[in-house]
Amino acid sequence: MLIILIIGFSQALILAGLVITKKNKQQPDFFLSALFFLHGFTLFLGYMEIYNRANDFPYPFFISISVPFIMLHGPALWFYIKSITARRFVFKIKYLLHFIPFMLVLLMMSAGLYILPAEQRIEIELSEAFKEEISFPIVMGLILVSTQAYFFWGLNLISNYRKRIKNYFSDISEMDLNWLKIVLISSVIFYGGISLFYFADYIFGFVSYHVLQTTGYAYMALMVLVLAYFGNKQGNIFQSQGILPHPEEVKEQPISMPEEAADADSRFTRELLQCMETSKPYQNPELSLASLAKELGVSPDYLSGILNGKLNRNFFDFVNHYRIEEFKRLCRETQNQNITIMGLAWDAGFNSKATFNRVFKKATGMTPGEFQKAG
Repeated sequence: MLIILIIGFSQALILAGLVITKKNKQQPDFFLSALFFLHGFTLFLGYMEIYNRANDFPYPFFISISVPFIMLHGPALWFYIKSITARRFVFKIKYLLHFIPFMLVLLMMSAGLYILPAEQRIEIELSEAFKEEISFPIVMGLILVSTQAYFFWGLNLISNYRKRIKNYFSDISEMDLNWLKIVLISSVIFYGGISLFYFADYIFGFVSYHVLQTTGYAYMALMVLVLAYFGNKQGNIFQSQGILPHPEEVKEQPISMPEEAADADSRFTRELLQCMETSKPYQNPELSLASLAKELGVSPDYLSGILNGKLNRNFFDFVNHYRIEEFKRLCRETQNQNITIMGLAWDAGFNSKATFNRVFKKATGMTPGEFQKAG
């Protein structure tokens, strides 16, 4: 287990440096680097605690020193997820409230343990007398509530993000953050289980504190590797896909009377529908709100407003409606009888088998295969 911790904190600190020094950094990269550094630093402190325990406490300063920093993991993860999922993420003063649990635990640990002489701290650690202090279950409860709250908060951010990106992209299979959702769900289960074992050990004393601590830090090291593999490639989708306009691209629009604006919106809506029927931009699998808006000579925000306000559809449903209709049309043509279902789906503009099957079933109530046989 100690080898895992050594590898974990070494890799985390190296990754923090690699991410912060890479070219073309986006805002999420800064938060990811901070997240790596925090995990690496906490793993190092955890390693020193375990090393102390196994070697007669040569460094008593490190006794239980990692505990307060665990309270920073939830906020750090939240900032990273927020920077990925927000269209524009700006730090606000109110976000400093995220650090209150860390300060609270740090003050409790300082008053009850850190100010004691080294010999007394060692004696408390050896006898596990800290379990008899009222602060112990309070700190455990704070860690449990904080970690679980941030994991569920992160899942909620991802859920809202997945709904929101349908306003901007016609294929979300590569940007739905499913990998991060799996990490968070796994963390809910694992950290929840570990916390329950801590409480069970506190009440019944059937598992050593050493085993629980080592297991928890080993999972943290594994989590760093997963975040490194996926997170290093993950930026802010809105920024990387050109959804956020540059300041010089934003032009002031002339002020129009409500009647004139309504007429202009109606004219543009007709132009949009005609474009979809004649030019068939939906056949481009990479079609996005930004690229279609550019083709039509309007801003992405204006196009999104027309889709949601006039046509009552988000961009994803709007484009894939035309792709489904195109697929149906291709299925009916006799010259396409020897082409596979997915071949026809590619021709219609779909870029993902999973997305195609899901939206087709939702729109028609049958699978593509059932539709082809029925036709």
